[in-house]
Amino acid sequence: MSATVKSCYIRKLEKSPSNVYLPDNTPIFVGRSLETGIADTKCSRRQVRLCANYAEAIVTVQQVGEHACGFNGFKTQKDVRFVARHNDRLELLYGKYAYEIEFNPPPRVKNYALRKRSYELEADKTENRAKMLKLNNYSDEESRNDKEEDEEEERSTSNGVSFNQKAFTAGSSALSEKSNNDSSVSAKWDSFDNGKLLIYTSPLVQHRSKIAAYDMDGTLIKTKSGLVFPKDCNDWQLLYPDVPGKLKQFHTNGYKIVIFTNQAGLSTGKVKVSDFKLKIENIVRKIGVPIQVFIAVGKGIYRKPTIGMWESLEKENGNITIDKANSFHIGDAAGRPKNWAPGKKKDHSSADRLMALNLGVKFETPEEHFLKHKTPPYELPKFNPKNLSQTDDVCKPANAKLTLQQQEMVLMVGSPGSGKSHFVKNYLKEYGYVNRDTLRSWQKCIAAVEQYLNQGKSVVIDNTNPDPTSRHRYTEISKKRNIPIRCFIMTTSMEHAKHNNKFRELIDPSHIPVSEVIINTYMKNYVPPTLEEGFKEIIEINFIPSFRNEQDRNLYEMYLLEN
Repeated sequence: MSATVKSCYIRKLEKSPSNVYLPDNTPIFVGRSLETGIADTKCSRRQVRLCANYAEAIVTVQQVGEHACGFNGFKTQKDVRFVARHNDRLELLYGKYAYEIEFNPPPRVKNYALRKRSYELEADKTENRAKMLKLNNYSDEESRNDKEEDEEEERSTSNGVSFNQKAFTAGSSALSEKSNNDSSVSAKWDSFDNGKLLIYTSPLVQHRSKIAAYDMDGTLIKTKSGLVFPKDCNDWQLLYPDVPGKLKQFHTNGYKIVIFTNQAGLSTGKVKVSDFKLKIENIVRKIGVPIQVFIAVGKGIYRKPTIGMWESLEKENGNITIDKANSFHIGDAAGRPKNWAPGKKKDHSSADRLMALNLGVKFETPEEHFLKHKTPPYELPKFNPKNLSQTDDVCKPANAKLTLQQQEMVLMVGSPGSGKSHFVKNYLKEYGYVNRDTLRSWQKCIAAVEQYLNQGKSVVIDNTNPDPTSRHRYTEISKKRNIPIRCFIMTTSMEHAKHNNKFRELIDPSHIPVSEVIINTYMKNYVPPTLEEGFKEIIEINFIPSFRNEQDRNLYEMYLLEN
């Protein structure tokens, strides 16, 4: 058993925090006053009646003023009583003057005993969103005893669904008409592509053409511990107090609220999927707005900055076409450099900004969106796939011959992902082919070269060959046999090579991923070849991509890397 509740407050979330004390079993009226600091005439001096029940750790709430209050993201109606509990959100005016219910010490789940007799579900007709729990004859004394209902409440909360959420979900089935026939009236989890994408659809989500999309970590929430990464699935709090109010405003203005979050840890087992699902449900409940959450598990096509999650949103939007011109994405992975604001660290990536660029939707950082800060400095990747040179010149000089009539050796030089194999298969397919990835050692490569030459064939060596030592093995054969050797250098930049490597991963599941560390190491050790090494000619080769279909081309021309 948890300790007996000793005090109850409503704690102000906006501007300078302040508390209003709620004594046990004593009705208190809160509204426009010196105590709250509210001078808004729309807020009555007796705006809301609050009565705390310490024994049950609940507060009965009743709107008394003419203008609606807000409760966990939903509008109240005058003279309708409902039940609030620890950490529930109360707005004295809908969307304004936010407070949070706070019991001290915080009660445990099993102390949330709620009397459920004689209730009706009231609909907010204009937004057609929630059903409020109406307690016509709620008695503070009567609510203290009912073991069966206590156990029912404990079961509901242990499953990650609060009492209010259950009431909303149950009530939604009683709606005689919905503003959108495809609205989700109950929470659901879906898994796609063998668990690579998870989608949570909270109760009463409505499919709409305008999308207000948000990253999650560092955008809507932050850790309570102050650590960069959460220590567990309970280590979170809202980034700003105004997060619920802001999202509610956009929902009221006709936006569908969506979260896109990369969660590679779910694929490694570092985070349990069941724990993370409960975390998502709790975050959505805390915000108090219908939200659809897309979770990229691992590092495939769904992970930002690629647009797999957005494409899934388009399929899960009730056949309503998305209006990108009036949609937006908010995220903290924005490519901001070190000290973009005094003392601020460099952003961990650019994934959110790059996804927005890939989609062609407006982008803002959390500071711009929630705090109205000016646009900060940021850096885009050096390689922009949309600006890829469309030159038809495969090589430099342009008049260089790619193949010769006489027997020869061709030594390829280039990093992984530079397009060596692509070039060889398209332009040197008549030559004998030697590749260390398949033969596994340079000794076997040497033996294969000798075998092709003994057969009178020309041969191409498709290895990285970054330095004179690795190249010397083949120039020595050229000298001994008096067979000319030419060097073909891929001009592909390091950033372009990494892009190519990522593209191959995305379109070819059988492709073995190449770590960016390997590409970095190659570039670090690279020594440009010279004629003095024994080459008859050195030719620069431009990488010119080719595609199986238009879908592949569209993907290639997007930002695929997170930085």
